[in-house]
Amino acid sequence: MAAQTVGTADRYVGETTRQLRDGFGVYKYPNSFFTYEGEWVKGKKHGHGKLLMKDGTYYEGEFFHGEIDGHGFRKFANGNTYSGQFSKGEMNGHGVMTCPDGSRYEGEFDHNQREGHGVLTDPDGGVYEGSFHKNKRHGPGSQTYSGGERYEGDFVRDIRQGHGELRYPDGTIYEGQWRNDMFNGEGTMIHASGMVYEGMWINGKPEVEATKIVIIGEQSIDVTQGTAFSLQVELRDDEDKVVSENGREIQVSAAVRYFAPTQGTTLFDLVEDMEETPFSSPYGYEVVSYPLTDLDQLPPDYNVKPSPRPSFLIAEQTIHEAGSDAASDVGHDEAGDPDANTTLEADNASTGTSSQHRSRSPSDAPLPEETPLPPPPNSCRSEAGGLFFKDLFLPGAPPMYRPFILMDEMDKEKGGKGGKKSRNPSAIKPGSSESSEESDDGSSDPESATSTQNLEVKLESKLSTLGKHNEGKFARPGDYVIMVHDVTTPQFLGRSLQPAFITVKVTPPKHKGGGAAPGKKKSSHKHT
Repeated sequence: MAAQTVGTADRYVGETTRQLRDGFGVYKYPNSFFTYEGEWVKGKKHGHGKLLMKDGTYYEGEFFHGEIDGHGFRKFANGNTYSGQFSKGEMNGHGVMTCPDGSRYEGEFDHNQREGHGVLTDPDGGVYEGSFHKNKRHGPGSQTYSGGERYEGDFVRDIRQGHGELRYPDGTIYEGQWRNDMFNGEGTMIHASGMVYEGMWINGKPEVEATKIVIIGEQSIDVTQGTAFSLQVELRDDEDKVVSENGREIQVSAAVRYFAPTQGTTLFDLVEDMEETPFSSPYGYEVVSYPLTDLDQLPPDYNVKPSPRPSFLIAEQTIHEAGSDAASDVGHDEAGDPDANTTLEADNASTGTSSQHRSRSPSDAPLPEETPLPPPPNSCRSEAGGLFFKDLFLPGAPPMYRPFILMDEMDKEKGGKGGKKSRNPSAIKPGSSESSEESDDGSSDPESATSTQNLEVKLESKLSTLGKHNEGKFARPGDYVIMVHDVTTPQFLGRSLQPAFITVKVTPPKHKGGGAAPGKKKSSHKHT
């Protein structure tokens, strides 16, 4: 061992050979920033050593002829650490770099930059494995994101560009062209909902997007009581062009026009107990949900004959009940006049009314208490932007269907004041002279007040007795609304299409031979 001092600033303590640093020694550089301790050969750092910097950073590893070269460990001032190959003082070759934020890179380096193949783990847990160029993801690679998405494809300067496939945790898959980190160009998305879009994409969205549902044909149709109808539907954009989407799930449902009792009456208070909550329709009046089915869902006792031809927006299938004809399902005094807006004999069973002009056949009896309503029609999937709902049918109201019971009582209350009684729930409009609760001189009607006091008891009795049975197999004559909704789940690209509506007016069947039934004159009064 020997101590050698050169000038006043340099100092070396260690082994020497022929006055050269050789062996193990510690050398403090003149600027006092660097200190080396380790092996020397012929006056140069060579072998294993440690170079310390005054700011606390250091390198420890192999030296070759005075240069950092080989395998080593480096700690940087920003807290990063590197363990791997060095060449001429720079990170070159395979190495591992860790950062204080939790990120980690393991792979190839060139001139202190990530270059070649490597694995980069982000602070949030995302992992990229693939090609790097000048510290950025560049070339083919795969990226798993912290949210569970996985991309496999091309990168350009740290963004997805070229061809690639992205898989989402919910099962959605996009495969196609990318530009500026977004879907751009030809691509196909298989959505988790079952929907498939194939075509051009622009900045992450389809070039052409459907925005609404359109029902083809007339927007208001008449359907004879006890018949089926069909709907043809298209998916269109804002320019009213058909968009060729596949697999979007569309559901059809129904509602019936509803007339609410006057506020402040006992009937109005009972509306709060209804399970069917009224809601607004696009036609300016309120409706309540009503059952809808199709011929495929009907039980065998309906004796349905399949339609020999497809059609849409027209009545196309008559449902025949065994042992009766269509005329037996409606009062003979109103069967010949579709404008009379009368109800079936089944409605009379529900309201407890009877008439000496009406008769019942065994098949007109209410459905048994345990007979369930037919299930709703199945949703349909779009094909090339279109779909078809075949043989839709409005069955009789379900048991305990309070909207009809309440409207019947409203009708009877109004009819008891001298007006013509009508059992059609859509025959009386709010605000008409028939709906007034006061006499012409503005005083309260004593008879009406007495009736109102007993109304709640009457209704509860009616609900407990008549409400136990179905009203019949056919819907009442009246105004119905058919609604077509986008029920794609999860929503495609975060939104649903605007729904479509049409009105359906259910009318009673005409008496055989046309005109009114025998013994009754055809009414010239048209209900509104």
